[in-house]
Amino acid sequence: MDVLIVEDEREVAELIRESLERLGYESHIASDATEADRALRETHADAVTLDLGMPGRSGVDWLEEIATERPDLARRTVVITGMDLEPELVERVAQCGAGILAKPFSQTALEDAVRTQIARPVHHRDDFD
Repeated sequence: MDVLIVEDEREVAELIRESLERLGYESHIASDATEADRALRETHADAVTLDLGMPGRSGVDWLEEIATERPDLARRTVVITGMDLEPELVERVAQCGAGILAKPFSQTALEDAVRTQIARPVHHRDDFD
C-alpha cells in the first residue's frame, strides 16, 4: 500500500511517514498541491494524508479535484488539519468521501484514521442506482 503524504510542514510529514512505515505502508511526501499532482502522475498512490492549510492551492480545493478525477483515492484520504472545523469545511470534505483528523493528533489516532479510511469501500452509493 502506497500513501501520498501532502503536508507542507516537513517535521509533521516525517512523523506521518514514520507512523505509516510502522503500519507497513510505503509513502511519498509532497509539500503542496502542485507537488502532489506531480507525485500522482509519477507514482502510484493507494491513499492520501492531506493537510488542508497548504501554501498555494488549498487542500480542500485539491481534494475536490481529486474526488472528480479519482473518487476512489478521495475516499481513501485522511484530511489532517489544525484549522477550525467549520460546518461548511466538514461538509466539503465529507462530500469527497474523505475522513478528518484534527491537529494535534497522537500516533495512535493517525494510525487508526489511516487504517479506517483505507478499509472503506471505494464505490459510491450512486454506483448501485
